[in-house]
Amino acid sequence: MINLFQVVELQGEYEAWWFFDDWKEQIKQIKTFESFDKALDEYQQAVAILQIEYPEYRTKKKYLSSFWNENQNRYCPECEDDIQIFHSVMLLEEYQVIE
Repeated sequence: MINLFQVVELQGEYEAWWFFDDWKEQIKQIKTFESFDKALDEYQQAVAILQIEYPEYRTKKKYLSSFWNENQNRYCPECEDDIQIFHSVMLLEEYQVIE
């Protein structure tokens, strides 16, 4: 059986590594690869693009990266405050974090 790798792009209210119940609702795009090397290339390209677009970023567990701009947020009526918008990219294996 061949393991598949996914490069997942997200946009939402929290960083990629939280995996809250609704994390899949924040998916903008998924690309699937049979080769880790091809998936890694795609992940690295996505990270490079986001680094240019967003000045702040952080990476956890090697392949979970989130980017933001302090001025990009949206108002949350429930919490009566502004919420930061994050742009994230993840490299997963069979939709699981690669350790």
